[in-house]
Amino acid sequence: MEVIAVSREDVVLQRPEDVHFLVHVFHTPTACPGAATAYLLRRIAYRAGAYAPGIQEQIFHELHTSREGGTIEKVQLWFTSRSASLSELGYRLQFRRVSTPTPAILDWVRAGRGYRGAMLPTAYRKLHPAAGASGTGGDMAYHAVGITIDRLTAQAEEDLVMIDPWPGVHGDGLERSKVPPELEAAHREKAFQALVYYWAGWS
Repeated sequence: MEVIAVSREDVVLQRPEDVHFLVHVFHTPTACPGAATAYLLRRIAYRAGAYAPGIQEQIFHELHTSREGGTIEKVQLWFTSRSASLSELGYRLQFRRVSTPTPAILDWVRAGRGYRGAMLPTAYRKLHPAAGASGTGGDMAYHAVGITIDRLTAQAEEDLVMIDPWPGVHGDGLERSKVPPELEAAHREKAFQALVYYWAGWS
């Protein structure tokens, strides 16, 4: 039997971005801003090597409720109140509220190489024009999507990905997709408002 000696110099450390880690997209018609934010915070923390499902999942789950995650204002308040708790858990997550055109936000997220993300309030009908797509009897007042760096498949290259917490009830919507051309128009109707998230040092 041949024995092969391996030194420490021969070992290549695996980085978080070397593994395709799939975060579950929580579907909700009443807390899209919060659900998109919860997804983004998990992805950013994983890229930083800090995500470990546990007690912090209870904190993130708060964002899946309309009370904490129903609007951009509620999510902003949640993050402000929870920043100390997240820091104690080793999550060096930061955020800013901005009013910035969509292309500039996309470029900013792309340059972050997975350490940045953005939650964009959007006009639902612009992204899902089919009649009755929302299943709520009309347009959704507080729809939002997340923008992150991810792989759509395990074999694909990393690129900008849009996360949609409520892809519709017709079965043809996607919870994870390439950023569609319609996103800018949908974001413009919400005055280009956004919450941008980043790991400390990647602002």
